Amino acid sequence: MPKKKAFHFAEAFQELEELTQWFDSQAQVDLDEGLKKFERGLALAAELKKKLQDVEQKVQEIKEKFA
Repeated sequence: MPKKKAFHFAEAFQELEELTQWFDSQAQVDLDEGLKKFERGLALAAELKKKLQDVEQKVQEIKEKFA
């Protein structure tokens, strides 16, 4: 069974920013390429959101442990 690639928040965030800049810099967007980049952006945003929620939960657990 292949190992799941480790998630790196900063790298994912950087890639999402690059995708956003790509859309902003295009006078005309190729429909197929734009759709692929849009889909990747949504996937990255979901991963980033999940990681932030996980960290938020961990912080809450730590706060409760030491309260």
